[in-house]
This record gives sequence, C-alpha cells and structure tokens, in this order.
Amino acid sequence: MNTIIDYLLTGRSLKRAYNKFLSKTSNVYGLSGMETNVLLFLYNNPGYDTASDIVELRSFPKSNVSKAVESLSARGYLESIVDKEDRRILHLRIRPAALDAVKAARQSQENFLRFIYKGIDPEELKVVDHVLSVISHNLKET
Repeated sequence: MNTIIDYLLTGRSLKRAYNKFLSKTSNVYGLSGMETNVLLFLYNNPGYDTASDIVELRSFPKSNVSKAVESLSARGYLESIVDKEDRRILHLRIRPAALDAVKAARQSQENFLRFIYKGIDPEELKVVDHVLSVISHNLKET
C-alpha cells in the first residue's frame, strides 16, 4: 500500500479513536464533542485562552467553536473576560462548575494515550515524540 495513504488512514483512525474515548465522558456530562474539546483545550493550554486560539491551533471550524463557547457559557462552564488592552478580545476561563467534567475528560485523554502507546517502550516513545515534532515543524512551513 502507498505510504502516504497509510499515514492519512492512520491519522483518521487516531482521530476516530480519540473521539470515541472522549465521547464516553461527553455523554456522561451531557456535552457535545466540540464542547468537550473546547474545555480540554483551555485546560491543557493555559497560555491560549481565546476562541481564535482554539480555531487556529486545533483547526476547528470557527462556527463550531463559537457555538460550543456560547453553550458552555450559558451552562455556567465558561466565563469571558474582556482583554484590558483590546476590548475586542475575550479571554475564556473555565468556571468551577465545569471542573468535574474537565477532570473526567482529561482522564479520558490519559486513557487514550495509554491505549495508543501500549507496547511502545520509553526509548521508542522518545523517538516517536522527536519524529512527530520534526513533522509538525515541517508542516508549519506549508
């Protein structure tokens, strides 16, 4: 089989498996997949806290992120704070009401990583991390 196709299929399989792991938590807490991803992004990336950051770094459609942020805010899971220097920018903060869902979703992420790294020893994992880092750097040049 073509190596490029193998890589693309692997990427798609990874995304599908990741979403499957997260969907269990999403269902328990009554969240959509996008809402769960927004909460996890904000939790895992403290320096990136705007909807634009989520759209840019996760490559999610702007409309989906906007809808999720609106829904999470209405449920009391997120608050928006106006930037002190540029009032057009809203910084998103996770509110205490969302912490149980976030912790459960974070555990799902950890379970997913254990699942995909099963059978890979620590030295091999270092090589995988390095190779993926180089690939990520190369992709940013496109």
